[in-house]
Amino acid sequence: MKAVILTNDAPNQAALCRKLAEHCRLNAVVLSRNVPMKSPPPGKRLSILLNRIEGRIVGRPFIRAWLDLQDRYAREYGGFPQVPTVRVRNINDPETLAALTGHEPDLVIVSGTNLVGKRIIESAAQRLGIINMHTGISPYVKGGPNCTNWCLARRWFYLIGSTVMWLDSGIDSGAIVATEQTPLDGSESLAELHWKVMEHAQDLYVRVVQALAAGESVPRIAQPSVCEGHTFYTQEWTGTAMRTAWKNFRSFYRPGYFQSREFAEANERIKLFPFAAHARR
Repeated sequence: MKAVILTNDAPNQAALCRKLAEHCRLNAVVLSRNVPMKSPPPGKRLSILLNRIEGRIVGRPFIRAWLDLQDRYAREYGGFPQVPTVRVRNINDPETLAALTGHEPDLVIVSGTNLVGKRIIESAAQRLGIINMHTGISPYVKGGPNCTNWCLARRWFYLIGSTVMWLDSGIDSGAIVATEQTPLDGSESLAELHWKVMEHAQDLYVRVVQALAAGESVPRIAQPSVCEGHTFYTQEWTGTAMRTAWKNFRSFYRPGYFQSREFAEANERIKLFPFAAHARR
């Protein structure tokens, strides 16, 4: 199976590409800087700047955990595999579509880009389609900038996990292939928590791609059939949200939670679609 991956140049994405290249013929990697197509209106620029400054102060534990994760991926996996590489400012730049047209992949794989536009989705739909990995359990937790942190902010520890979905033009709203909780025990540091979530998400993604490469059928579960869920937005990740997330992690994320009655009762209120149960031809 031929594939093209649309992603960014972070070390965790390089690791994902290396893992996926073991199970499909990776024809090209498109690396996006994720620069927005449009600049924010003047009235919002100041608030965005102030939020970024506050984030670097109040959100320091989360920044440190993310940087630790990237350093670990760089040490353990190295750089991107030796395949043709296209670099773009925004994933919807013409060069991305040209790469898909030129390489004619059976499957387009997305991870860590800005919102993919209609033209790319339609191009991928001419073959197997286009899939996306989301480190959050959809439809319950969607959006960004990081749904693991949003789960901490809301004390939704039972929703820490990952989703693989068919990509559409919405925000983490495509038909679900699989959703799984990340195996946790509550003793993790913040850095360990993010590492476990990312490793589990990548493992789930590889299993899905492996099944598609083998010609197996995989689910397409419409998210509205599960529930409406909640979509978070980057501009909502303010100092207040960061403080709450850090406080909840320090005060309530503890060993034993994932064996507790509270966790079991929360699980009864949600639907998960583990990939082990996917349909086979």
